[in-house]
Amino acid sequence: MQSKLFYEDEYEALNLMVSNSQKAPKELACFLFPHLKPDSAYARLKACLNSEKDERLTFGQIIAAMKFCGCYDPLMYACDETMHARPDRKAPKDEEVRLVEAINSAATVMTNAMKQLEHLRSIGTARTA
Repeated sequence: MQSKLFYEDEYEALNLMVSNSQKAPKELACFLFPHLKPDSAYARLKACLNSEKDERLTFGQIIAAMKFCGCYDPLMYACDETMHARPDRKAPKDEEVRLVEAINSAATVMTNAMKQLEHLRSIGTARTA
């Protein structure tokens, strides 16, 4: 789903995240507020998405909601409001390649360090003999 070009406010971004999601609002509510009964969780979520009410989602809850919904309108809104470029999603294959390179590099460093340690130990053993 394409994100909107402009958002009126954070509430529009939050509501679009929910409405554009493949998840039902009650599913999101139960995910965010597992300690509440489903109807209470849904009522709380509705209050959090209403600018007229005093309820608010925390920053962590907004991130969790974006991951759960698979929609990132609040992130795009935050970028727009702070004059940052909207990010591109990482391709899983590209991220996998980057991680494999990092692991291989770390393994090389570890191998070289182990060789240096063995060399130092052999020098110390030769001197004490």
